[in-house]
Amino acid sequence: MTMPRLRLSPIRTFDAVARHGNFRLAAEELNLTHGAVAQQIRALEDQLGLPLFERLPRGVTLTGSGAHLAKASRTALDLIDQAVDALGTDQKTLQISVPPSFAARWLVAAVPEFEAAHPDLRLAICADEKVQPLRRGIVDAAIRMGPCPKVQGGEVTRLKTVELVAVATPDYAERVGSAPEFKGAVLLQDAHGYWDRFLPGRDRDIRRYNYTVLAIDAAIEGQGVAIAPRLLVEKPLRRGDLREIWQPQTGGDIGYYLIHAAGLQSADPVLRFAGWIANALA
Repeated sequence: MTMPRLRLSPIRTFDAVARHGNFRLAAEELNLTHGAVAQQIRALEDQLGLPLFERLPRGVTLTGSGAHLAKASRTALDLIDQAVDALGTDQKTLQISVPPSFAARWLVAAVPEFEAAHPDLRLAICADEKVQPLRRGIVDAAIRMGPCPKVQGGEVTRLKTVELVAVATPDYAERVGSAPEFKGAVLLQDAHGYWDRFLPGRDRDIRRYNYTVLAIDAAIEGQGVAIAPRLLVEKPLRRGDLREIWQPQTGGDIGYYLIHAAGLQSADPVLRFAGWIANALA
């Protein structure tokens, strides 16, 4: 079934309600009445033939369909807002696709440094595990972690070798001892499956997460031992929130790679970003 085309105004209203989980707060942001917001949401649900929110005694929560639409609408509205911001200026926005954990634990904090060095450029970060086709203005470049990716029609540059470390809070580390025993430890495993790779067949208590950043956060909360790239845990290690307790041997097959279109001119903004991030990660 083909869904109807949606107007922009109800999508902005839907986005505001999805972010706030509340009609009143969305109305205040949009300078509308509570009734106008509720009416737009009802009309949007009627148009789609799907409930987008579950009404609660206090506020609303997204349904499965609503969550799907919220993610897509936020991405689309971000692109529109960035395009409008750039009108009448010489500023160029680069769309960079990166793994969610790399974005959350390293790149987001580094954006101001890049934009200070390149004031005519802005970075728009899309957190995504999959390598999307490179399309100018949609995905200008991508960073991925793992074995060297194979990409048709693109250029791949190794930025940094990934050094993995097992980490836990100092108190947790004292309780469970050293590898590979980790007596009584909960092993926090992300989608890369490092514990299965480095300690195969071991009778162990594993708690699983789909993103590395979630395993790191669980380790910081004292819930177990996580394996993560050193780059992503440098700050909590320096602060003393985490302690390195093991360094598994990766064999050097894992790295951070930059992917961009081949044949770019030396002054291309993508290559300026490539030069900056190569130096930043060195």
